[in-house]
Amino acid sequence: MLLLLLLLSLVPVAAYRYARRRHPSHVFLISGIALGAVVSPLSLGLYATFFVPYIGLVPGILGLWSSLFHGEPGFRLAHYLGIIPPGVVEGSSRLYLAAIDGVIWASVYGIGGWVVDAFRARRRNDG
Repeated sequence: MLLLLLLLSLVPVAAYRYARRRHPSHVFLISGIALGAVVSPLSLGLYATFFVPYIGLVPGILGLWSSLFHGEPGFRLAHYLGIIPPGVVEGSSRLYLAAIDGVIWASVYGIGGWVVDAFRARRRNDG
């Protein structure tokens, strides 16, 4: 399971490479959406590396911080809407939570990427 969660890091890398070739004016928009869609489960995968001896301390701490940051808005929204029951998230509730987090963070990172692309386009046109 750890390997599968860490393989999610290939999604934004592939999206970036695709966007650079096919849509160079929207590279950060496409990459931001791809990163936002997988950042919550990827953070959990990084946190799971904490238990790998010697090399897992730094990625584990980064994953813990990232999962706390990226998991909170989706958890609050899912709990508020009654999608997940109160208490510990387990079983199929994790899938619902990952989907909600993916929508939230894909929107946030996509907007950030759109801003970066717009700034790059304006600099390119001015200079």
